[in-house]
Amino acid sequence: FSPEEDERKKRRRERNKIAAAKCRNKKKEKTECLQKESEKLETINAELKAQIEELKNEKQHLIYMLNLHRPTCIVRAQNGRTPEDERNLFIQQIKEGTLQG
Repeated sequence: FSPEEDERKKRRRERNKIAAAKCRNKKKEKTECLQKESEKLETINAELKAQIEELKNEKQHLIYMLNLHRPTCIVRAQNGRTPEDERNLFIQQIKEGTLQG
């Protein structure tokens, strides 16, 4: 090899070395960024699951309170249904999941 070719090879190796290091750093940064985003999303997911549980509990409590209230509800008495009719309708709505507040 001539000295010029050796010099070209040396420069090419140096550029390749720099490019490889740059590529590794970029990949490492991207991996770290994705890891942080994943952790953030996992935290949000856990918070949302906890909120769902709270809302389910609140719903059950409100259904229970409504059930306690229905026998004494004046509005119900005005629609011509008996307390037993209302109770049966309420139970049916709970089973069907169609209960509306």
